[in-house]
Amino acid sequence: MDEAERLSALSSFFACSAAEAKRLDDAMRFVVYRHNQALIHQGDLGAKVWIVLEGQAQLKVIGSDGQVQLLMAHGPGELFGALPNERVFVSDVIARDDIAVLEISSKDLGALVQEETRIGSGLAMILARQYHAALDRMAARITLSATGRVCAELLNAAGSGDCISPPPVVAALGLMAQTTRETASRTVNGLERRGIVQREADKLTIVSRRMLEELIV
Repeated sequence: MDEAERLSALSSFFACSAAEAKRLDDAMRFVVYRHNQALIHQGDLGAKVWIVLEGQAQLKVIGSDGQVQLLMAHGPGELFGALPNERVFVSDVIARDDIAVLEISSKDLGALVQEETRIGSGLAMILARQYHAALDRMAARITLSATGRVCAELLNAAGSGDCISPPPVVAALGLMAQTTRETASRTVNGLERRGIVQREADKLTIVSRRMLEELIV
């Protein structure tokens, strides 16, 4: 990702001017993390903030039963890390596939927010969106069946379109839906048999969005 692409992304994420996006970009470090690489480990003291440009960062915790659980996932336009000050991380942060991020120290981001009002308001909007997404996922975990959660995650991955490219990895889909890999696999196979989705090597297409939505129960 070149500078022009980063500036365009930052302007969109923070709803700020080109000059403000340039100041953000100058203050941050562009880094690419490879698949399964850890940005930070559970229990580490961290003092960085990351903004995702491409790919997805997954926050995973090891429960009392020794099983890995997905706490949260962050994609393009989302922000995570030690805010407002350094803190002990409650989860591992792992790159899913390759991810491109901008890194900045918590202290430097705090100073920048105080100096640039629109960057501060943009940060608040990003965090508000993430807060509501977290509430939606918590509500789904309580109120929906495992199959319903898998279907909801497929719709979430597709966004406003009908295509998920590359196609979701079943194990990752299960983690996102807080269920087992086997349940996620059975759900996707069943959707494919019914013609609700269609899988190809490079993508998964939602053929009937209405029927998929009806399964979110």
